[in-house]
Amino acid sequence: MKSQFSRGVGMIHLGRTLTLPTFVVLTVAMVAAVPAAAQANYSVADTLTVIQKPLLNIPAIVRPGDPVPINCDASPTTTGWTASLRRGGLDIPLSIESATYDPQTLWWTLAVTAPDPPVFDQYDLRVTADGGLDDTVRKAVKLIPAFRDTFEVIQITDTHLPTFLYYYQTGALTDSTTSQNLRAITRDVNIINPEFVILTGDLVNEGELEDYLGAHYYSRAVMHLNEFTVPVYLTAGNHDLGGWSDTPPSDGTARRDWWKFFGWKRLDNPPPGAPAHTQDYSFDYGPIHFTGLEAYNNYDSWRPQIYGSHSFTGDQLSWLSADLAASSAAARHVAFYHRDFQYQLNLGSLGVDLALSGHTHSDTDDPTYPMNVITDNAGGQNRPFRLVRFNGTDIVPENTMSAQNENTLEVTYTPNNDGEAVEVTAVVHNGHGEAFSHGLVRINVPSGVGYEAFGGTLTQVDDTGGHAVCYVEMALPAYTDVTVGVRVDTLHVTGVPARAAPGLTVYPNPFNPRTEVSFELDQAAACRLAVYDLSGRMVATLWEGFREAGRQTEIWDGSDQTGRPMPSGMYIAALRAGTYSEARKLMLAR
Repeated sequence: MKSQFSRGVGMIHLGRTLTLPTFVVLTVAMVAAVPAAAQANYSVADTLTVIQKPLLNIPAIVRPGDPVPINCDASPTTTGWTASLRRGGLDIPLSIESATYDPQTLWWTLAVTAPDPPVFDQYDLRVTADGGLDDTVRKAVKLIPAFRDTFEVIQITDTHLPTFLYYYQTGALTDSTTSQNLRAITRDVNIINPEFVILTGDLVNEGELEDYLGAHYYSRAVMHLNEFTVPVYLTAGNHDLGGWSDTPPSDGTARRDWWKFFGWKRLDNPPPGAPAHTQDYSFDYGPIHFTGLEAYNNYDSWRPQIYGSHSFTGDQLSWLSADLAASSAAARHVAFYHRDFQYQLNLGSLGVDLALSGHTHSDTDDPTYPMNVITDNAGGQNRPFRLVRFNGTDIVPENTMSAQNENTLEVTYTPNNDGEAVEVTAVVHNGHGEAFSHGLVRINVPSGVGYEAFGGTLTQVDDTGGHAVCYVEMALPAYTDVTVGVRVDTLHVTGVPARAAPGLTVYPNPFNPRTEVSFELDQAAACRLAVYDLSGRMVATLWEGFREAGRQTEIWDGSDQTGRPMPSGMYIAALRAGTYSEARKLMLAR
């Protein structure tokens, strides 16, 4: 398969008295006495301040023209709101159509519309206002050209970052086994390129270890979420909100820290217009409705009058019913949460077609609607994750895959993918027993006028940085190597040596219906003569191959590669002969 694409210029604190067994007291003392040099230093991740939605863990996937409501926590008298999307050197201002404060929810809503971007990808969201208010959330928005009819989602669960060891066990502060396991899965996910990831709780092993012992578990988890190149939707599990083994910090520490990093602080004392004490949300991807719920079981018995002792509170169940009723027109409904411990959800009665959960550290497959699918823990040695396929109204949860062997899915670039070479080949090795429909590699080449992909589809080029990043998408059959690559038209690429000028001429110019494009070679050479529009998109290849020395002439009849007549306007004829390149403007006047 061959395709062309171009783009123009485009702390330690003890909150309560705790009696521990002697062996635990001793091991705690040992941990506290670990020399500083033996412990890694982790900085505190960005916490939620102004922007409350969308977030890194609850992103917005939108098309140009779609509404993007931005929820903010700020004084009701705030003025001078601005919003923008940022990515590398790109800064795209967003026009705020309205800014409304709701005293019943305590949040502002900024109404903006998704722009048509130079690059479709994940963007940071920045919001500012008068008085020095300035907040940025990483990877809060994913801009896409359209919703796919056929797409893939990956479920990951029970990552237990950064280690399965509890705080009192030897090595707990230095071990990062489960972090390494998640990184292996992340590498595979980024190549598979699903529409998004669903992560169903137990993100960390002990939710009370953010400040305690300087372990910064949540901060490290934020770092991991940022390593995905696709959006991630996150729900909380019991290890996140209460922990499994009792720790010295006061009850409720884990939940308060979750609010700090993932949302929302108003859950501590919710206002009348947003009475929820739990973080539950929903979103649509095309005709499919997705609903995420936190599921807890209240292991540390904090605020039992609110959180009870079950997976879901009564308020959660009421909210879920209302959410599903409001989305009754959706083609399918997918619910995701950590675990329905007490079997409170009747999927059939609710109208849920697929439920994705974890917690059991084992797989439960269910191919019959309503499907109740449980996935093994990603923190385990086999590093499992699950692919779910969507094709119209058909949903197929595949068997879990393993990233235990880090070479199961990998990419090898020739030469190095550092942006220096004008042609780069990538061999994608898929050792999984599953095929992937929308695999993606990002190939770095020098910026040029045109780019040509081979073996895959060049979906876009990001030339907003120091070099061009070519997004090459391909189907990845099971147990197969796929070779793709990109070559760049070296026109206007600096550092390419030139030979004797062939003297590119165009006559007549302006022209209708055809023109002759001529050049002269002082010696035989491999040549490529192509026509581009002013955006840099290749319109037609007039010649590609070896030519003898002498005068050469090709005719362009104003049609593209498929024979479709092009409209009147300015075009560029670009010649590459050996290492020489030259271009001339053409005017088609119909």
